Amino acid sequence: MRVGYVEIENFRGIKELCWAPAAGVNCLIGPGDSCKTTILDAVELALSPRHTLSFDDLDFFGGEFNKATKIIVTLTDLPDEFISDAMYAPYLRGISDDGKVVDEPPLPEKGQHALSIMLSIDEGLEGKWTLWNERVAAGDMKERSLTYAHRASVAPARLGVYADRHLSWGRNSTLARMSEGAAATQDILARAGRLARNHFKTEAATLFKSSLESVKLAAKKVGLALPGTIAAGLDVQNLAITKGSVAIHDGEVPLRALGMGSSRLLVAALQDYSKSSLCLTIIDEVEHGLEPHRIVRLLKHLKSKDRISPQVFITSHSPIVIRELSVHDLHIVRRAEDGKVTVRPANKKYSKRDPQAPPRSMPEAYLAPTVLICEGKTEVGLLKGLDDYWVAQNLDSLALKGIALADGGGVDYAPALAGQFCGLGYQVGLLLDSDQDPADTEILGKLEKAGVTVFRWDKGCSTEDVLFHQMPLAAVEMLFDYTLTFLEQTAILDAANKPRQADDRFTSIDQVRGRLSDATVLDALAARAKGKKKKDSENLHGAWYSRRARYTKRRCYIIREAEQLLGRHPKFLLNQRHSAIKLDQRFKRCGVLLCARK
Repeated sequence: MRVGYVEIENFRGIKELCWAPAAGVNCLIGPGDSCKTTILDAVELALSPRHTLSFDDLDFFGGEFNKATKIIVTLTDLPDEFISDAMYAPYLRGISDDGKVVDEPPLPEKGQHALSIMLSIDEGLEGKWTLWNERVAAGDMKERSLTYAHRASVAPARLGVYADRHLSWGRNSTLARMSEGAAATQDILARAGRLARNHFKTEAATLFKSSLESVKLAAKKVGLALPGTIAAGLDVQNLAITKGSVAIHDGEVPLRALGMGSSRLLVAALQDYSKSSLCLTIIDEVEHGLEPHRIVRLLKHLKSKDRISPQVFITSHSPIVIRELSVHDLHIVRRAEDGKVTVRPANKKYSKRDPQAPPRSMPEAYLAPTVLICEGKTEVGLLKGLDDYWVAQNLDSLALKGIALADGGGVDYAPALAGQFCGLGYQVGLLLDSDQDPADTEILGKLEKAGVTVFRWDKGCSTEDVLFHQMPLAAVEMLFDYTLTFLEQTAILDAANKPRQADDRFTSIDQVRGRLSDATVLDALAARAKGKKKKDSENLHGAWYSRRARYTKRRCYIIREAEQLLGRHPKFLLNQRHSAIKLDQRFKRCGVLLCARK
């Protein structure tokens, strides 16, 4: 059994949601406050075996309790007893092969049987669980719900942040389920009480000797002869050994004292071993309390085909989780301002780009609301340096604006990456040089139509060209001196001399530095700073400023001058510094700092 479709209406932060989960692992990712945990809570509540749960006004979207909350969870891969005429056959629906829910059971070759469970909450704060289909809604069929035994079989096994309750024989704990039901647990507790009473007798004679003598003396005074065999003992009926009082111990220390991560790992294993759910496992913040190597181990366990409940809903804010899972396991959650929530599979292709590559190389980008795709490492390094400078000036950082930077891997790959993120619902900016256009001459137009903001320098200019040619001379001299801190002088001399005749070559670095106002010298340095072409290839390598560290030196005068340059550039405006410049509303919502448009 598994969840085939989820519909949520007016529940907490969700105004509306429709989602068709995959059969295996479904990892919900996205920025904070996108309602990932709310989706897990909704599914768990709808499939709860207890129909006495309490609700409050905050469980309604926007607190509007006069608009009923509805959560419909449609189950498929049903066992035979669910589809029999004696049970729920009249209430069956279907899920077609294209993932759509249909109200009548489809033919086997066109889909599968399904059963929809609806939780509705009205302004009286009463929850109502019923089997739902359009015939029931129309009043053509009588309302009914699952039997308690069937509710228990579809109830999810949820592993929360605090897992220690499952390490005792408490109510609805995993250990209690492993004890073959409530009756077996009660029998165990009764035996535990007798063991406690018998053990107590051996120690109580000494502990309570003085008190018992006082009791006998007091009884004599009123003429009451007490038996000589009286002793202190435990009254099993009043012992109050509750189900949660008996827990697994390591020596004298209960295992609930384990670290949070260890507790969650153990409980995850126990839930599978005890077959605590035949339907679904739910884990919120799967990485919580775990080191990277144990996160990897837990994910492999959850994806194992040997598990009795192979469908898993998890949430995560960890790049490690995104990197380790397959792109087919990842689902992007986005919430619009009106409360509509969408869940998109991350394996959607754009152009010919492999959708698996970005989660492996840039998992952090999937966790931000806005992604700025840079053509290459040089642009990423420049923006990282500017970000540090803005923070030092007490200005807003990229992180505060919700912007993640990503290396697009070149002029031909970066646009396709921008298209992929745009298709997943992200706010996307694309920063490209203008010295070379993408091989796909139509892709930039398509991206702009889709809502991607494309930033470019003046025609024919790369980032290196702009830094060497458009910064003030003092800043160029600082950039030149800084370059000497990580490059050999011979490398810079070779670059400066490459276009020069033999009799006009520089022989010292000081000569080059003295000619930094010469456009031909700047051309030569900028050309080499971009990188050399590999043999039989158009790809560049050995770029001078492609490493992040070379742009992130704190309080670097070059960074300040670069920022001022960008601020003055007619087509490259910083709304950090120039808040008076009227930018269109779309840019403001994106929060993109570097706003340029050809």
